[in-house]
Amino acid sequence: MTHYKKLTRSLLVLLLAFLTVASPLPAFSQQATVAATATTDFSASLAAIEKAIDVRRQELGIPGLSLAIVKDDKVIYLKGLGYKDFEKKVSVTPDTIFAIGSSSKAFTALTAVMSQDQGKLSLDDSPKKFLPYFHMRDPETDAKITIRDLLSHRSGLNRTDIAMVTNKLNRAELIQVAGMAKPTAKLGEKFQYQNVMYTAAGEAVARAQHSTWDRLMKDRIFKPLGMKTSNTTAAAMQKSRDFSFGYEYNPNTKVTRRMPQRQIPAAAPAGAINSSAREMSQWVRLMLGRGVIDGKRLVSEAGFNELLKKQMNITGNVGYGLGWFLRQWNGHQVVEHGGNIDGFNAQVAMMPDQNLGFVLLTNVTGSPLGAFAMNTVWANLVGMPKGAEAPTATTAASDPNVEVGTYKLVEAGIDFTVNIKDGKLNLSVPGQPTYALENVGGRRYKLAGAPVGFFVTFRPIKEKPTDTEMFLEQPQGNVVLPKNVAAPASTGTSPANSTDDSAGPLREMIGSYENETKQVVEIAVKEGKVSLLVPNQQPYPLEVEEPGKLRSPALPEAYWVEVKRDSVGSVAGIVINQPEGQFKFRRIATVAAPLGADELIRKMIDAYGGEANLKKHHSSVMTVSVDMEHQGLRAEGLIYGQSPDRAASTLRLLALNKEIGTINSFFDGQAGGEVTSFTAGEMLSGKRLEDVRRESNFYGVLAWKQLYKTITVKSMSKVGEEDAYVLELVPAKGNKLTAYVSAKSFLILRIDRLISNENTGVELPQTEYYSDYRLVDGWMIPFKVLSNNIANGDFVTVVKDVKFDVEIPEAMFKKPVQK
Repeated sequence: MTHYKKLTRSLLVLLLAFLTVASPLPAFSQQATVAATATTDFSASLAAIEKAIDVRRQELGIPGLSLAIVKDDKVIYLKGLGYKDFEKKVSVTPDTIFAIGSSSKAFTALTAVMSQDQGKLSLDDSPKKFLPYFHMRDPETDAKITIRDLLSHRSGLNRTDIAMVTNKLNRAELIQVAGMAKPTAKLGEKFQYQNVMYTAAGEAVARAQHSTWDRLMKDRIFKPLGMKTSNTTAAAMQKSRDFSFGYEYNPNTKVTRRMPQRQIPAAAPAGAINSSAREMSQWVRLMLGRGVIDGKRLVSEAGFNELLKKQMNITGNVGYGLGWFLRQWNGHQVVEHGGNIDGFNAQVAMMPDQNLGFVLLTNVTGSPLGAFAMNTVWANLVGMPKGAEAPTATTAASDPNVEVGTYKLVEAGIDFTVNIKDGKLNLSVPGQPTYALENVGGRRYKLAGAPVGFFVTFRPIKEKPTDTEMFLEQPQGNVVLPKNVAAPASTGTSPANSTDDSAGPLREMIGSYENETKQVVEIAVKEGKVSLLVPNQQPYPLEVEEPGKLRSPALPEAYWVEVKRDSVGSVAGIVINQPEGQFKFRRIATVAAPLGADELIRKMIDAYGGEANLKKHHSSVMTVSVDMEHQGLRAEGLIYGQSPDRAASTLRLLALNKEIGTINSFFDGQAGGEVTSFTAGEMLSGKRLEDVRRESNFYGVLAWKQLYKTITVKSMSKVGEEDAYVLELVPAKGNKLTAYVSAKSFLILRIDRLISNENTGVELPQTEYYSDYRLVDGWMIPFKVLSNNIANGDFVTVVKDVKFDVEIPEAMFKKPVQK
């Protein structure tokens, strides 16, 4: 009954895995290279940086990395750490070549402004001037889009990466397919990262120069910078004397797996450069020199300014230039861009006013080390933000009872609670599970169960040593939380000193709100505060700034909520204002559910055909077609189910009326995964394995009571114009899901879920809508399913045919052999 859901889940895995691309120099010693004139000034700081990054590298399961740091036009640090060949334990060197992925985009942008300097093109030219086949589905966008729009991710398109990673289309075909995708915004309306539009920009520049993108990289950038071993293809990298293999690390299984190197010749301008830390340091020198290196100017000052001018606001003080993210760190501008491609992750970052920058190259997919490295380099070479100094290593041991209490994250208006259970310290964070604190020395603790790299240190406040604060270390940046002095010992529930303001001026706001795409947000009391609740995000406490205008201390100044009222003054809806635009939500009238969970499930079983009919079948095969509206693709395939809990699917991807790839998913009741014609595939683990185990049950709602730990009817709501019960299903392991069940037919209208990728740590919310129910041999089956997530956009799956009790080969539910 529910196994068809594996279809959309398999396609999502693909995006999570890929996401959000001369003669060699002689080998050098592994001794860190430090500029001689800088040793005295920076040696201690550099040693601290190396130690912190290498410790975090090992915690994150990264086999190897290479790091270069540039200060005042000198390379003050250059070293490889760990292994480029994990199996044979061959060490990384400063000259080991890694794939830098999307850090390539800044190179493409530079060639565009160089070409503008030459008069070969204008950033405000239409791509059609150079690419006659370029076309966008939205007529207004098609008429107005420019090369500048392509380079600043404001085309109106969501990611259209699926066609790209199949590697079956040439560049022109890939650009055409992206243009066929349904837009998710108007031109310039909001920032949406777009690899294929960057590819189109790179190709337009190449055509304007009567050359190729690869040749432009070599002649206009690599050669002037002395980047002799850098290249633009996987084949060239693998012919190099010193290159790294790429890997994937699964924190659940602790398995490190070698990945085949991703080849993206069609999308090369978006992410195909391969380079070493030594040669990338030349790139950093050029950028810190504002287009000048060793006295030679490669791009005009006006052209260079275009690169670092905010072309598109993303959120708060974070924006995007041309090939660079622009943000702030402790009052300093930071210019940076990461890169992620199968088996590799890169980070290039600079702080121009300090004439400081670095490049970090790693050989594992989707590592958060880049963000940690930025905080570490800036903290040691520029200085930590006030109140966020690193904890000292000499802190004396303490009675754990001293640490008990609540600690205020002032910026977000959130209390963290520390209590003792079974003689051990625990940390409770609103909206998250409780973390056991494992002592690692003195008053420093590791958060058990949290992602790698989270620690808390309890310490006296410098200005008031009789009081305590919590120093929280995390990959996103460290923060300090002062202890609420008056707070009594907590029991792990809401902080005792919180004030419940649900009876205050915001009481009338409490309720559910829905936008035109049926996304629902809530305003409810959390931890004693009326808060905006966005699915799978932390609560945002709300405060009245002025009548009709609410703000949250947990959000930047650019975010606020406008209250909309009807003719009699009642709250009718809200508008969430943010840099990306205005998002309108109407208030949903909710009433207490007249049915309990047990009675509702009985009615659902009857609606789906009744227990006898549901049990009479033992297998099914569905023929389906899929319109991937925001990808410009179609798909056709079969979905298999077999009692009690086996499921599989086979899917053919189609673009421009030809097959470009296949995706197979499988689950045999114990193990499962996905295999595609264009990736290394994946075996499921952790939350995803548990979720697939439940969703592969052949009998669906008939087995819910055995599959879920708790099932609760939360409220009444609407799906479209239809009244629905909101049913929350919480498993013992894995992710909960929320089902919206029709109050009229008792069939599922909508499901909200999280899709987890254990290797990358990414969890994406997904919403599915079910309609066109038809009775087939005793079963009610939805013949149309619309699935939406931020990575893929909308997929509309239509069932063409259903056959029951078909003999399905055992091998169908096992991992297929890749050719």
